[in-house]
Amino acid sequence: MAKILIGNYEASIYPEGDGYAGAISLGFKPNGKRNRPKRKGKNKEAVKAKLRELVDELEKGVQADQNYTVKQAVNALLIHLAKQGKSDRTMKTYRGLADNHIIAKIGNVKLKKELTPDLVETWLDECAENMTTQTLRIVHGLLRRSIRLAQRRDKVDRNVAVLVDTPQGMKPTRRSRSLTLKQAVKLLRSAQDPQHRLGAYVILAVVTGLRTEELRALTWNNVDLKKKVVYVLRSDRDGGDTKTKKSRRGFTMADNAVDALKALRKRQAAEKLEAGDAYKDHNLVFCHEDGTPYTDGDVLRRFQKLTAAAGVGSDWVPRELRHTFVSLMSDHEVADEVISDLVGHSSTQTTRTVYRHQLRPVVRKGGEKMNEIFKDDKSKSA
Repeated sequence: MAKILIGNYEASIYPEGDGYAGAISLGFKPNGKRNRPKRKGKNKEAVKAKLRELVDELEKGVQADQNYTVKQAVNALLIHLAKQGKSDRTMKTYRGLADNHIIAKIGNVKLKKELTPDLVETWLDECAENMTTQTLRIVHGLLRRSIRLAQRRDKVDRNVAVLVDTPQGMKPTRRSRSLTLKQAVKLLRSAQDPQHRLGAYVILAVVTGLRTEELRALTWNNVDLKKKVVYVLRSDRDGGDTKTKKSRRGFTMADNAVDALKALRKRQAAEKLEAGDAYKDHNLVFCHEDGTPYTDGDVLRRFQKLTAAAGVGSDWVPRELRHTFVSLMSDHEVADEVISDLVGHSSTQTTRTVYRHQLRPVVRKGGEKMNEIFKDDKSKSA
């Protein structure tokens, strides 16, 4: 058995099976047994290289687990996120993506020994064949975060997932649409019908551009019907926060929204009186008959019934009311900067990126300036 020194550690290399094995002496474990991490190789040089790598990890404070798998890392991340308070809805989405696209395909791959940038790139390319770009980014992000958590816990020394760019998904994303003015008028008229419980929700969404999660979280405390003002201070997101700081905003409402909310408030008062102690009062503007909050699924089902009744189709989704608001504002020559403030974006660049299909900017300054420049020449030629 050959004794050697690797860095500041005493090591030994010896024949084992068809090759060689090497071990570094790290003293004793808490249970009194010797602490001698072991590495194997086909020859002495291969073993030495692995021992040097081990010493490098030890000096960095990393004690990599040679058999720690992608599956273990991903499951550890999901447990960690759940403890941090991620919503059940978010965790259900993450679990489904992780099980079907990460664990099922590369779950048994060992982080330290087998997971390489090339393997990650190949896996992402395969996923891209049946995924939208947005979903692919989430899946890739889960792998990156899983390995980053493994790094923090000294399971691995580098994160190979950050070395690979997310490819474009080949599955087309359903592009959000916006209602035309004619369609919006038909929808608003139908929404005024008392039989549609979601009518006030739809009207407020069209005339304010509020996000669907902001509408679901809206309380009567943040609605002033006398001043015709609505304040957005929270949303139905993890933690209850709005999407950005600038999303916390207040603005006046159109008269049709005020009228719809007044009617809704009277209706809720009657329902609360009838339900008595069974009413679960969360002070929500939009809720079920018993006061309980709407889920996004509840809103979708009711909304599509309303659009079908209005004769504009049944395949619309609530977020497209926000796109409709932006489109109508842009059609009537409201400046991008004003639209950005109204929808609560952090910058006009965000508005132009997210709603590029709805915005119709008209650049007038160039033409106006040229009219001034050639004004004298035009008068001379007349």
